[in-house]
Amino acid sequence: METLTWLQDWYRARCDGEWEFREGIKLLSTSNPGWSVEINVSDTPLEDAYLPLTKFDRSESDWYGYFLEDALFVGSGDPAKLEVILRVFRNLIENGIPSPSNA
Repeated sequence: METLTWLQDWYRARCDGEWEFREGIKLLSTSNPGWSVEINVSDTPLEDAYLPLTKFDRSESDWYGYFLEDALFVGSGDPAKLEVILRVFRNLIENGIPSPSNA
């Protein structure tokens, strides 16, 4: 729940009467089954950042992946990976994109 509370606070801090209408956060369930998360990072230090698709495929029922491009964080994963995806996003916001030498 700590990650969800953090995301709620992060979202609330961006709500200015405009951002939440044009940008915001999308959280969807998918038919494969799983989760899809899209979070706009305009007006954050990640706005111009790029992170290629990073995937973790352990099995058909144990997987997740994410990327950051065009001011949009996109993550998806199996039904048990919603918190993992949100933790990845939180880590990127708090620590930025790791450089290849730090990975």
